[in-house]
Amino acid sequence: MRLFASLAIPDDIREELHAWWESANADFHPALWRDVPPQNWHLTLAFFGDVDGRDTDDLAEALADCARRHAPLALHIQGFGAFPNLMRPRVLWAGVADAEASAGKLARLARCCRLAGRATVRKRSARDEPFRGHVTLARASQAAAPLEAEVLQAMPEMPELAWTAGTLCLMQSILRPEGAQYRILEAFPLGE
Repeated sequence: MRLFASLAIPDDIREELHAWWESANADFHPALWRDVPPQNWHLTLAFFGDVDGRDTDDLAEALADCARRHAPLALHIQGFGAFPNLMRPRVLWAGVADAEASAGKLARLARCCRLAGRATVRKRSARDEPFRGHVTLARASQAAAPLEAEVLQAMPEMPELAWTAGTLCLMQSILRPEGAQYRILEAFPLGE
């Protein structure tokens, strides 16, 4: 099973972000960009890849421990960007960061989840890049050209969206020809 750890995006935040994205993506040609359906939006903390069924319970226990050791997080949407960068975009995203009250806690929770994966499924659960909280909005369907400054400047201002994340989820990614489908395998309340 392809597994990852994530935080859910609340429905009200998802709706507001979707409304913004609908107005912001007018200049992103559908032949070049494939939108991620809003129901699939989430905040990935660690990607574990293919995990053998017998390792799933150990991974879930390690993630439950991470959740117990971390309090709920005050988060907010912050900025727009692309991976690997705006000159070679493959993924378009909305940034997610700690609100002032949670400074640094999101990265610490992501690190705990990555370490849980390394300890239990004995695989690298993250690349060497530092953690960057984000919600994936669209993926390039082919080699997309650099994003032009005019397109970025024409985008409407991103709304100020904030919420408290209180549940860590162990998710399964099911790959289908029409796109990935995500299923929550287990959910762990933060701070309990």
